[in-house]
Amino acid sequence: MKKTANKTVLITGVSSGIGRETALYLAKKGFRVFGTVRKDTANLDGVELVKLDVTDDASVSEAVRAITAKAGPIGGLVNNAGYLLNGAIEETSLAEAREQFETNFFGVLRTVNAVLPGMREQGHGRIVNLSSVLGFMPAPYAGLYVATKHAIEGYTETLDHEVRHFGVRAVLVQPDFTRTSIDHNGRTVAQTVSAYAAQKARAMEFVQQSMKIGTDPRAVAAAIHAALTANSPRLRYPVGSGGKLSLLRRFVPAGMFASSIRKQFRMDETRTA
Repeated sequence: MKKTANKTVLITGVSSGIGRETALYLAKKGFRVFGTVRKDTANLDGVELVKLDVTDDASVSEAVRAITAKAGPIGGLVNNAGYLLNGAIEETSLAEAREQFETNFFGVLRTVNAVLPGMREQGHGRIVNLSSVLGFMPAPYAGLYVATKHAIEGYTETLDHEVRHFGVRAVLVQPDFTRTSIDHNGRTVAQTVSAYAAQKARAMEFVQQSMKIGTDPRAVAAAIHAALTANSPRLRYPVGSGGKLSLLRRFVPAGMFASSIRKQFRMDETRTA
């Protein structure tokens, strides 16, 4: 976002975790912050809360209309809303997969399409989409979540090329495992296949342990602030171990990388009775 740009920013999903920390962080940095929630929640200091459901076209349009009527064009958009769907890919129904994409991917499209006309008209704007290290890596038993983040990566990089000549930039923030409640607030597939049970339990244990010792969400908020305010932004802002993991993904031989993933997620341990 140019230094001369307005500092009105819309952040989706501020009830907890990265969204909440980012809203508070940006408010302290002098931004006028509008944070979206789906239901009533406690007040956040310096944050103007807005009811918005990213899966509903009318809800998104009405919220953006209300914000612009109150504060003028939106200068920055942070797409944070999303949830984690746990389960093997074979266990995941098409309905569950669609719901995951409806929030994590199509929710981003809705908010961008609602905000972008105002950004084009004012001649500047910054769109920050929350990706993840899982935007370029696999994660067994979170396959549909991973798919949405891979989709966000390709979408954002393409969008950035399309909107640059309007003075608008689209960028990605890529946190690694972060100390949030996304695993507890996520969803689990309704149907299970017993053949996956032991391996899935080990993999989920690794994820939970990694999040307990993961990156402070305030570090992600700081990266989002950097992405919003840089005069010449990078396309990707890795947080925590994301930069090292990205290099490993690109330069380590495929077989070695796959072995590392399987070891981390305990995929090849002897099945317990």
